[in-house]
Amino acid sequence: MTNTDRQDDHQARVRRYYCSFGANLRPKENASYALSWLCEQFHRVTLSGVIATEPEEMVSSLPFINFAFWFDSPLSPQQVKSHFNRQEEKRGRDRSDPLSSIKDRPLDLDILSVDRAPTLATQPDYLVPLLRQLLCNAPLERETVPILLGSLKLGDATSTIYRDTGTGHIRVVDQHP
Repeated sequence: MTNTDRQDDHQARVRRYYCSFGANLRPKENASYALSWLCEQFHRVTLSGVIATEPEEMVSSLPFINFAFWFDSPLSPQQVKSHFNRQEEKRGRDRSDPLSSIKDRPLDLDILSVDRAPTLATQPDYLVPLLRQLLCNAPLERETVPILLGSLKLGDATSTIYRDTGTGHIRVVDQHP
């Protein structure tokens, strides 16, 4: 096996990405956009319920909506992060601004871990219940925020969304109470 074969084989390995979404500028609109894009790119996405949170480590009066999600992909972590950054910029985030991490944002997609469930102790407090729900189907002990993906209402429970590559239709194939 040549080095090129090993690289191709290594790159073709499917990885599981555990991620988070956050937005406080047009959050419902941007959540719907992000979910649609994620399904288009990765075909099957499993997400937690959706919650509203107060901004942390920034000065803003605009609440965020957040959810956790996972998907499988043969892309490298660098490729996935690059795709995420492009989508953030498409929605208006200025990643070149050194203060962008403390400013309001239309879209924030983060990779929390790859191939292993995220360690809850290292996650921000607001993500812990979302990850517990996503990973263990634990109930969310707080009010959820409904979001629409086409005509599908999501946000109350963990849901697996599937995009049929043949028809382009998006459907929820599993929704946990």
